[in-house]
Amino acid sequence: METIQLNASKKTVTGRILAKEIISPNGQFLLRKGMALSKWHLEILLNHDIREIEVEKLSSPDLVDQFRTFSREKEEVMRLYADNVAEVKRLFEAAVTRETPSVQDFMKPFTGLLHKVLTRTNIFLELYHIKGHDEYTYRHSINVGLLAATISKMLGQTDEEVLELGKAGFFHDIGKMQLSKYLLNKEGKLTKREYEEIKKHPVYGKELLERIDGVSYTIVQGALLHHERLDGSGYPFGLRGGETPFFAQILAVADIYDAISSDRVYREKFSPFRALEELVNEVYKNKLNGQIVFPFVQHVINGYMNCRVLLESGEEGTIVHLPIEEITRPLIAVGKEYLDLRKNRSLKIKNVQLDQQNPVEI
Repeated sequence: METIQLNASKKTVTGRILAKEIISPNGQFLLRKGMALSKWHLEILLNHDIREIEVEKLSSPDLVDQFRTFSREKEEVMRLYADNVAEVKRLFEAAVTRETPSVQDFMKPFTGLLHKVLTRTNIFLELYHIKGHDEYTYRHSINVGLLAATISKMLGQTDEEVLELGKAGFFHDIGKMQLSKYLLNKEGKLTKREYEEIKKHPVYGKELLERIDGVSYTIVQGALLHHERLDGSGYPFGLRGGETPFFAQILAVADIYDAISSDRVYREKFSPFRALEELVNEVYKNKLNGQIVFPFVQHVINGYMNCRVLLESGEEGTIVHLPIEEITRPLIAVGKEYLDLRKNRSLKIKNVQLDQQNPVEI
């Protein structure tokens, strides 16, 4: 447990978890124990003249603390992201415990973040270098929403379709709110029975979303079908090929990429390069649609071109080419020489530097 002193500029309260319920000086119940705090909660506390709260100690680097190394423009987006994590948690929990919020309630915090990310492409890469598995379910929902909208835009779809894919990605895993926290946070391997329960979350999501006012067909079907695969190996129906709508195929790509490149309670995340390689492999296995995967992979590759890298050997260089057939082994310029990591198999990248302030471990 940790005590935090509050003031109007105390932005680091965002995303922190209350360790004790908050009662105002006149006895009014304000906030419950266990909820994630947002900037709106800070305003409530200060308005009731509360200047000190108890929060849970951080088990991984605080989101906002990680954003302090970014430029001011990027930090603004990252703070908005942290606010979204806290608000998404509140809304998702409300959807299963009391009166269900409307689509507009859910979208209010997310839409602003989505518009900023869609107009600042390179900022999107920063999201994949946030450490820690805390609040994974909520961060994953936001990330998949951003990813799905980015892919939709990249494929030349209309503004309306882009926004709809963003919403569908945002809601795709809401069915997991019906699962036990034990299952979602289990560190060891799931039993067969536990895995079968996890596989029910698309159906749970469909049923939950149908109770939300203003929800669309795309959002409901996205939640239901995002685990289907082209070869029929997916669930819940084992659909094959074009039986799965194209928008749900986009969600599948976004979902897999974020799951691979995020920290999980049972393992650390893989590098973005490894995640891209896994997507390509899934195309060759006829599980994912290459018309979606290959343009997306190229889009992400372009974002890493000309980035500085540090090799495990201690050498520093610049990425000049990322071969799509072996993304984890790029061509690196070191001074006036070039190192082809496909030929020099003993060489490995230690980290990539997206900008001068933000090195990224690989």
